[in-house]
This record gives sequence, structure tokens and C-alpha cells, in this order.
Amino acid sequence: MTPPEKHIPSAHDVFVGNWKPTNNDTLSKRVPGFGATINVLYGDQVCGQGTDNDGMNNIISHYLYYLDLLGVGREEAGPNEILSCAEQAAFKPSGPPSSSTT
Repeated sequence: MTPPEKHIPSAHDVFVGNWKPTNNDTLSKRVPGFGATINVLYGDQVCGQGTDNDGMNNIISHYLYYLDLLGVGREEAGPNEILSCAEQAAFKPSGPPSSSTT
């Protein structure tokens, strides 16, 4: 319910449609939908890595499975561009591993 950082929306706001992308979000290919929710929760662990990312595809598959259980039509979930974060830049990139210099 709470945004993880000042410039990142909460997963809840994205999921329920309260989040509106900024110009920077649009340039980063972040669009409202389930993909942006994945992006808030997992960032570059699964997002921005193309369509062959098993982690992202598993999350989407589970989401669609639960829609089926709830009797919500998959067409309500939207097209793959909305479900996926394959092309989105992460809201908070993890960056390169830090190195220690001694």
C-alpha cells in the first residue's frame, strides 16, 4: 500500500489504476497495468529482459491462473504489453554489484 520510495508508486496504486505515468515513465516504456505492478515489486530482477524471462512469465502465468479461479475473463487482464514488463526499465535499477577496493 505504501510506495517503496518517493519517486516509485505503490504496487497497489498501479494495480488498481491510480498511478498515472510521467513523461519519464513513458520514455522508460512503463505503462499502467500488471506489468508495472511486477516492475514495482521485482524491478530489474525480471523486468526489461525481453519476453523470454522465466521469472516474469511465471508471475504472469500465476496471475492468469488466479483470474481463472475467480471467474474473471483473461481478456479483462489486457494484452501482453500490459501484462508484461519485458521492455520496461526498472523503477529502481539494482545497478552493478559493488566492488571492494583495498
